[in-house]
Amino acid sequence: MVQLGQMDNILFITDLHTGSRIPELSGVREEASAIGWHVEEIEVQRLKHPIKSVLEYWKPAGCILEGSSNLLPPRETFERIPTVHIDPDDRMLEDGSISYVENDDSAIAELAHRELSRTDCENFAFVGWSRRVRWSRRREDRFAEILDGLGRSCSTLEDPWTFGNKNEFVTRLKPFVESLPKPCGIFAANDDIASVILDVCRDAGISVPGDVMVVGADDDPAVCDNLHPTLSSVRPDFRSAGRLAVKLLEKRIRGESAAPERVEYAPLGVTSRLSTRRLAVVGKRISDALDLIRREACSGLKAADVVRSMGVTERIAETSFKRAVGHRITEEITSIRLEKALDLLKNPKQEIGAIANICGWKEDAYLKRLFKKKFGTTMREWRARNGGSDT
Repeated sequence: MVQLGQMDNILFITDLHTGSRIPELSGVREEASAIGWHVEEIEVQRLKHPIKSVLEYWKPAGCILEGSSNLLPPRETFERIPTVHIDPDDRMLEDGSISYVENDDSAIAELAHRELSRTDCENFAFVGWSRRVRWSRRREDRFAEILDGLGRSCSTLEDPWTFGNKNEFVTRLKPFVESLPKPCGIFAANDDIASVILDVCRDAGISVPGDVMVVGADDDPAVCDNLHPTLSSVRPDFRSAGRLAVKLLEKRIRGESAAPERVEYAPLGVTSRLSTRRLAVVGKRISDALDLIRREACSGLKAADVVRSMGVTERIAETSFKRAVGHRITEEITSIRLEKALDLLKNPKQEIGAIANICGWKEDAYLKRLFKKKFGTTMREWRARNGGSDT
């Protein structure tokens, strides 16, 4: 059994420091610090030296790998080093010899269905990456299974995606979306697929939301908040993926787990944006106002700013907004800010006293009163009950 020393080196090896890698690395560092490990991030595409020389320099007690098998070093490189993968691709899993942490694809499909079921859709469809890709296939299968259990069918576009050939995908996707019975709720396997669906709908004159509602997965704000309309998306808990990878790696370093092991991490929920909001009155003025609130609510946006952007009087703006959305502009701003506050509370390293300012409020005391009224508990108590630690 290996004895872990103080400040053992652990390498987090990835292709590039982008996207999900950032919260995953945060989770790795949070969990590793409690053990006494030093975590060093290695970006393979930026390396100037062979990976073997990097391993010789750091002499890591273990490694966590996140990235494509096309970009990461060969498995043989890590033969003598305890190693755990995060979301490995299919090729990495072929011989069944690796330990890994991956998305709970069934739970992602369940949340996507729940989001779409809140609309008045009676028709549903799934557009995946490919049936040849395991994670996409599992999301499709679970989504179809849920609908089948409710006596409903699921339209699918078979093997829609040829990697690197977006034009072919669009050519096949457009008649598929046009042929769907409306209104229709579409679950896209990830945000990349969803963004193409929104482009196709816009070009074909299909209203979103209205004729079609769309939900994706991955919830990258840089993507979802800048699409038109903004995209509702399932939020994977990438930080938990990092924490679970460290726990699994610790077991392997200590010799407590010799056999390959698989652990799933559950999604956090859905960030609801305009693509699944079936409004009573759908118009560009309301859509643009909702998009503005989603983007700027936490930057000090006020109801007056939204009214000004709508180009009408305050009375007309408030009346039309409430008729379409069901509540006032100020309530929508508050809802987006509270959503952000909940996300921040899930990070145990985030100081509670700084959350109000980050979310767009000037006074910490105001947020604390609002939070207690809305959720029936203090922010500190909420964090403790939802897997965080006291700050």
